[in-house]
Amino acid sequence: MIESNLHNPEMETLQGSALEAVQLRKLKKLVVRVYEKSPYYKNKFDVAGVNPYELNSLEEFSHYPFFTKEEERESQQLSLKQYGHPYGMHVTCDVGDINLTSASSGTTGFPTFQAVTEKDRRMRNEHMARALCRLEIKPGDTALFCGEMSMWVAGIPSIDGLLAYGCNVVPVGAKGSIKIAEMMDMVHPVVALGTPSFFRHMIKKVANETNINLCEVGPKKIIVYGEPGGSVPEVVRELSEGFGGAEIYDIMGGTGCHNPLFVSCKENNGLHIVAPENAYVEILDPETQKPLPMEDGVTGEIVLTGLDRECGPLIRSQVKDLVRVFTSPCACGMPGWRMFIEGRVDDMLLVKGVNVFPNAIRDIALKSPAVLTGNIQVLKFSKSQVIEPPLEVKVECKGNPSQEDKVKIKKKLEGEIQRVLRFRCEAILIDENKLEIEYGPTGKAKLTKKMY
Repeated sequence: MIESNLHNPEMETLQGSALEAVQLRKLKKLVVRVYEKSPYYKNKFDVAGVNPYELNSLEEFSHYPFFTKEEERESQQLSLKQYGHPYGMHVTCDVGDINLTSASSGTTGFPTFQAVTEKDRRMRNEHMARALCRLEIKPGDTALFCGEMSMWVAGIPSIDGLLAYGCNVVPVGAKGSIKIAEMMDMVHPVVALGTPSFFRHMIKKVANETNINLCEVGPKKIIVYGEPGGSVPEVVRELSEGFGGAEIYDIMGGTGCHNPLFVSCKENNGLHIVAPENAYVEILDPETQKPLPMEDGVTGEIVLTGLDRECGPLIRSQVKDLVRVFTSPCACGMPGWRMFIEGRVDDMLLVKGVNVFPNAIRDIALKSPAVLTGNIQVLKFSKSQVIEPPLEVKVECKGNPSQEDKVKIKKKLEGEIQRVLRFRCEAILIDENKLEIEYGPTGKAKLTKKMY
């Protein structure tokens, strides 16, 4: 990659001992700052027996306690009760300096708030600029934002970054497939942003219900986010073909860090880190919770520490993603390491001793585009993560195949799942458009359906 495609070449190309020196320097300042400014962190560090004034190596940082999503939510509930604000007992800035507040969808009844100061916004916009520059998106390009805006962390903050970069932003939002297609026909965007499941749905709906040709009016580039799919070759191919050869890119943030933190490339060869000096990333053994060496092919649970977050830093945030890391050079030429998302720790099911991730089942269904759409639903009949085989999975067929064809499709799919994923499933085939796909408040397709 030529440096003209890097927004900040000096920082984006940092690696090895030079990068580690920057990360350690920032970590030293961070742990002292949160210890001195937050009684919550002071108590947390004291209980764990770590002294922030004596942090001398990255290895020593592994002794610091984790910060879980549950802990973050409890901290915010407590601050709301005691201080009248929902930003957490771990907040390290004056709440009057908070400049923008986002939140999760609050599926547990209490949303998780993500607040930033003006300084945090500048840093986040810097990350967005790095991602856009790598994708050869230029200031002045028209960007059609097709996602949920509201409170979602990928909504207004993404628009903020696009505006700061200089894009002509058209914030159409989640207005439905046909409305968005009509807008594409009018503004002819260079890039469109949204979830992969929305764009997959849009391709079918627009083709069936309108005369709009997305291959002609669609964007040259599509950035997807918020859920698995944007790095799956079959989904990338489907979206690209549906939008007339558009380039498809995946973008990802990281809880506690400034977003975005990762972006894919033209080679579709993993998510590349764009701000290595602003985030300290650890890969843990899922069973021992001990750090693994950051080397080519390592697989484990990712833990993130944002090094430059002014409001409410999360020290060693466990985001519950299992990833596979590659440190070898990518053919695209982008600097730094890259990763693939293997699944969610909290989505994992245990079927007769085998770890099963719903997105892995979906990926196998996507490999048969002639007969299957790739839409699936894993049926759960209890709260337990332990499932007695066979695991029941609803799978959407392409079109309306005959009963004889369904028998063949079912046998082949079940055999492939048994061969690749090593567990037995019961595939329930559903005709196209008959599978009721559930979406979360932010447009993410749910791969698991509760039957209890």
